[in-house]
Amino acid sequence: MPHKEQLHLLRQQIPIGIRQGIQLLNQTNGDVDKARQLFEVAAIETVIQKAAVSADTARKYLVTHHYDIPQAIARINSERFTLSERILQKSKNKKEDALALIVQNVESSSSIQREFWLPLEELAYLPPPVYCLLVVHEFLNYEDWEGFASAIYFHSGIVTIQLETLPGLEFVANHLREAKRRSDEIYQQHKYRNELASEVANKVANDAEFCSHQAGFESAKPLIIDRLYSLVMEHVGVFP
Repeated sequence: MPHKEQLHLLRQQIPIGIRQGIQLLNQTNGDVDKARQLFEVAAIETVIQKAAVSADTARKYLVTHHYDIPQAIARINSERFTLSERILQKSKNKKEDALALIVQNVESSSSIQREFWLPLEELAYLPPPVYCLLVVHEFLNYEDWEGFASAIYFHSGIVTIQLETLPGLEFVANHLREAKRRSDEIYQQHKYRNELASEVANKVANDAEFCSHQAGFESAKPLIIDRLYSLVMEHVGVFP
């Protein structure tokens, strides 16, 4: 291997792979100091481009992290952006994943205690965009877990009000209200007929009016995710 001893010395000074080290030493005719300088210049330029900072800032963070480029960039971003901002940057094409991570971040940073489901009625002190995200996201999780027929009773007043704060989702809130109204109506009609609860539930599930509202909600799920994501993007400053 060419420049074997010099390569060993160079790799003791900077975090560099064997192939790149040999390339630099070939460029400098085996001069370790010059090879290190070339590496440092390239590292500074990389950080400038990726993190959009000045050369002095790039150099400062690289020195602190012994010219480990990923660590230097991560530290710059951690000091410049909130965790929610970093989540959005990394999850541009995975909106549902980003929202789930931001909700977890809110719960952790606000020390919110949950007993499986969040105590939504106790969280109204949060900034409106944060509260809206928690409410609607929790409702979507509940619906996915328990089903639509149960979800329409899950903090129904709070959920519909928060949905209506999101642009263009008034019709979704209306589907939930009307589905609940129709479900209540059917249960009331069969209240004194000694039918099993499961039998009445089947009647609800097969009712044409109820099913139309359920279908309307189901088709709106992607739009709800988009609106929640836009909410966080527009008000990211109030998220931790």
